[in-house]
Formats: sequence, structure tokens, C-alpha cells
Amino acid sequence: MSPSARPTLLDVARAAGVSRATASRALAGQANVAADLVRRVRAAAAELDYRAHPAARALRSGATGSVALVAPSSELEGQGGPFVGAPLRGATAVLFARSVQPVLLLDDGRDRTPLLGYLAAGHVDAAVVVLQRESEPLFAELGDLPVPVVFVGRPTAAMDDALTSVDSDHYGGGRLAAGALLEAGRRRLAMIAGPAGYAPSDARAAGFRDELAAWGVAPGPVAHGSFSMSSGASAAASVLRRDPGVDGLFAGSDLMALGALRVLEAGGRRVPDDVSVVGFDDTVVAETCEPPLTSVRQPLRELGARAAELVLDLLRDPGAAPQHVVLPTTLTVRESV
Repeated sequence: MSPSARPTLLDVARAAGVSRATASRALAGQANVAADLVRRVRAAAAELDYRAHPAARALRSGATGSVALVAPSSELEGQGGPFVGAPLRGATAVLFARSVQPVLLLDDGRDRTPLLGYLAAGHVDAAVVVLQRESEPLFAELGDLPVPVVFVGRPTAAMDDALTSVDSDHYGGGRLAAGALLEAGRRRLAMIAGPAGYAPSDARAAGFRDELAAWGVAPGPVAHGSFSMSSGASAAASVLRRDPGVDGLFAGSDLMALGALRVLEAGGRRVPDDVSVVGFDDTVVAETCEPPLTSVRQPLRELGARAAELVLDLLRDPGAAPQHVVLPTTLTVRESV
């Protein structure tokens, strides 16, 4: 924590050596916290000069019967696609099955004061937060809330271990993609990856490289994009300029793969006769493009469902230890390999 940063409940919990939920209960004066823990938490709060949000000084235990589903506002603009919509559908199904009302809250990435105020003001009992690259800073801003929070995605390797999260096995997915290309007999393999420094992109790339190394195959050119179709086209053009003989291509998303397919077609390279292509996510794009795309499937709906189950568990047991659940990726084979 920088000297000028306002201390959060997480800071107090770390200083006292307890969970965030225990720190919150101790500061709220609840009776189910041991006296020695209360003393440690209050001493840490005094040492840090911690001041709780005025509306968040006491934990609530299921008082509203509702759980917030927080998602980037890009979903409304048609940019989030299944990466946000599918986890929200999975979470909603679990909540409805447990007679809990989901409440959709949108994060526009600019002024988060209304969002944080709503979560702190007692309108919901907990929150499931779907993280995308643009909402990556949000997890750090939720540390002062007394309600349980579960994140879908871990967009930074430095994500606080005190926070519960659910994510896909991006590394394993990268290995699956490389294996599919190698088993198809491809040996001049290039990669058009997502943004460098973004943990899912980096993990997919690492898995891809490690699988090549296991086969004794040297990696080919790499270019980065933003998971969009246009960036996939630009990245594909870049790697083909560097190695026109590429015969296998791994794209960090289905949309990027679609951009690459168009570049290959324009250049007279046939898929899969001349070049095999594997995407990532296994969205409707993979099913409907020409040729249909072999893709690594993220269990997007299952991510949301598992996050909702975890947040309901935390409502029943606020002192439970944080969990970092990783769901496996699988390969859906179609006609591009």
C-alpha cells in the first residue's frame, strides 16, 4: 500500500493475520469472533488509521435475498459477447434455482463511485464480478466491502490471494491448441496472441510454447492483438510477412482466428489444406465461420455457475478460506485442422 492510499479492510485483515470476513465481523462488533482476534483486528485498524465506508460498517446475513452480478458495460454495446453473457447466464441459473434474485450492475470503467456505493449500501448480500481486461482494476477497489465477492477470471497474476475466483485453464488450453496443430503434422507454427501482459493471454501463449518444446519444435513468429477480428487480421498479416511458409496458426480468440482466416483466404492460402488454424473460446463464431473452426473451449457458462455457488457458500460461511477454482478447457475439433 502506498503512503497516500486509503487503507482498506483487506489491509486491516492482512495486518491482523485474519480473513477479510473475520476482520469485518470483528469491526462490526459481532459476537461470533474470538476476543483475541477482535483485539488484533482493532489494533491493526487503529495502527493503519482505517475508516470503514459509512454504509458498510456491519455485515448483513442474507437480508435482501439478492446477489449482484457485476459486468463491464461493454456488454450493452455488443462488445462483451459470450465472454460476459455466458457467465452471467450460468450465475443467474444457479441463483434462480436457490430462490435468490440476481441484480445486474454495470461497470463503465470510469467513475466507479456509484457502483461501489450501491454494493456497500445494503442493497445486495453478495456479488459475482465478471472481470474483463478493461475491468481489471475493479478487484482492487472492492477490498473495503463487507459483502462476499467472487470473481470470474483472474486477469492479473498479482490478483490478491485473499479474493475468491473462478477461471479457465488458459495454460492447458494453449497446450491443447499446439497439440492439435502438431498432431495434424504442422511444424512451422505461428501464434497470434491476445494483449501482452494480460494474464489469460500470457498463460495461453506459455502453454503453446511449452507443448512445442515437448515435441522438440521451435516456435515461429508471434504477433499480439486485442481479441478482435480486425486485430486478428493485422496480427496474421504480420506473422505471414515474417514467415510466409507458416503451416499452422494458433489464435488467442475465435474472433482473432476469423480475422486470420480472411487474411489467409485473401492470400490464396487454403484452410486446412495449406494452413491449419485453431482458435480459443469455442463460441458461435467457431461454429459458423468457413471452414468451421477447431477451437479450445472455455467453460464460460460453467464459470458463472461455479462463481454463484461459491458466493452462496460464502454467505452461509463468511469465514471460509478463499478459493481459486480453475476449470478445465477442452478441444472442439472441426474442419480447420
